[in-house]
Amino acid sequence: MSIRQLLIIGAVLLYGCTGQSASSERKDSPGATAGDSYTRYALGFRVQEHGSYRLLEVIDPWQQSQHVIFSYVLAHEGTPIPDSLATIPFIKTPVQRVIVLSTTHVAMIDQLGSAESIVGLSGSKFIYTRAIRERIEAGEVQDIGYGQGLDYETMVGLSPDLVFLYGVEGNVMTILEKLTELGISAVFCGEYLEPHPLGKAEWIRFFSLFYEKEKQAASFFKEIDSAYNALAHLTSELSFRPRVLSGLPWKDTWYMAGGESFAAKLMEDAGGDYLWKDNPSTQAVPLDLESVYLRAVKADIWINPGAASSLEDIIELDERFGDLKVQKSGQVYNNDARSNDAGGNDYWESATVRPDLVLADLIGVFHPGLLTDHRYVYYRQLK
Repeated sequence: MSIRQLLIIGAVLLYGCTGQSASSERKDSPGATAGDSYTRYALGFRVQEHGSYRLLEVIDPWQQSQHVIFSYVLAHEGTPIPDSLATIPFIKTPVQRVIVLSTTHVAMIDQLGSAESIVGLSGSKFIYTRAIRERIEAGEVQDIGYGQGLDYETMVGLSPDLVFLYGVEGNVMTILEKLTELGISAVFCGEYLEPHPLGKAEWIRFFSLFYEKEKQAASFFKEIDSAYNALAHLTSELSFRPRVLSGLPWKDTWYMAGGESFAAKLMEDAGGDYLWKDNPSTQAVPLDLESVYLRAVKADIWINPGAASSLEDIIELDERFGDLKVQKSGQVYNNDARSNDAGGNDYWESATVRPDLVLADLIGVFHPGLLTDHRYVYYRQLK
């Protein structure tokens, strides 16, 4: 089946029968909550409309956080705000100058056509987007360091309207406290924790709030939603599902995607049988090599083997991997097809907002020939 035919099917499946728009709430969607119609899938943020201003809430934005909510008021400068919200951070919109701490933030802002607003970022050498790389090389975008080594002096000098914060653990609060002390506004982002690929992609609507480009983001997400679900529908009745191994160990520990994670959801929707689908975690789970190897012997396909650029790289890491059936058959695929010499991998940028393309790639890997006109975007077979 062609991608064009799938898009037509997806539009009928999602919108033709329900008559709902992309901004309307589906009660069966993972992110649906009473009174909250802004998101369809995303669990990590919610929006309350109050006429001239919005109240934005970000929920549990780092791993293991529970019942942690950060609230922000978004409005034009001079907008009257109720006294009851006086203690909540006020973000003047639209923002003009921002600092981002994650490559996924770069992708979402770029998709909104607002890449020129980025004046600082963390880990510039890992940026793939050409336009941003050119601005980095021209000195228009500054690298502000990473984690606890952030260069606050440079950040202050950039005079940002806003910093989009990202943190894996609760110690990211020390960064927020420092920025607050310096008078720099910051908001937390937790898109990487979303258990559904479309939940991650839907964070483009979160970012659109700060640029006042909500309609643009809603239209874009509607197309992605439709395309993704059409692809997932195509594989839903398949009887054969290849057994899938994912990842690669790091210092004798294999951080395996949990069975309820977005990565597991992608494998399921692509028609794969993920070998760790029984794990109830939504996050990466540390496992020892021996326990992984016991299941890995069953794998038909191996995806996302870290920094490995060839089959030989995998064997050099551990000779036992050379004995795996999947390694011998050469059915190993990495998501580094769009990488540059500087170290940037577009999978960690644009793929966040294009889960439909990632899903199409994986369907091509798991079920060759099912999509007649698909060409790999993010994946390639290792040789």
